Amino acid sequence: MKKFKIHIALFICLIYPAKITLQAQEHEHEHSRNEIGFSGGALYSFAHHTWGGGMHLHYFRTLGLHSKWSLGGGIEQAWVDGSHFNIGAGIKYQLFNRLSIGILPGVTFFTHNETESHDDHESSNSAQFALHFELVYDLFHWDRFHMGPALDYSWTKDDSHAMIGIHAAFCF
Repeated sequence: MKKFKIHIALFICLIYPAKITLQAQEHEHEHSRNEIGFSGGALYSFAHHTWGGGMHLHYFRTLGLHSKWSLGGGIEQAWVDGSHFNIGAGIKYQLFNRLSIGILPGVTFFTHNETESHDDHESSNSAQFALHFELVYDLFHWDRFHMGPALDYSWTKDDSHAMIGIHAAFCF
């Protein structure tokens, strides 16, 4: 009987906050059309087979009060085998209640370090068309703030990488 009570208490502790979170999310989406979000995490470069870090900042505004579509823009900074900076504009679609996907075409600016000797360091810059995809799951909701896991993928002609990390956003 004691185990049964413990299981019931755990069940209530898990279900009740989820119910409050869903109600808050439904209320929030009725009145919030703007989102400012930040993602950060571990980044893997497929072209260089190395790990690094990255961060992504975006702004989206829904097309209407109850629309699942949003327009916006974002910037990304990646630190892996040199660094690059990406800027883009695109769309986001709310696939399910807490899951969204964004596609942002844009331009990536690369900085490559070239070393001819140990004492000589030169760098070169280049820019390429890029596609940035992000998949975000809103695991937690607190009033106008939400947070959860994120998976980003960025593609250019000469480079592609994926980032797994945490996404946090403020809606207003």
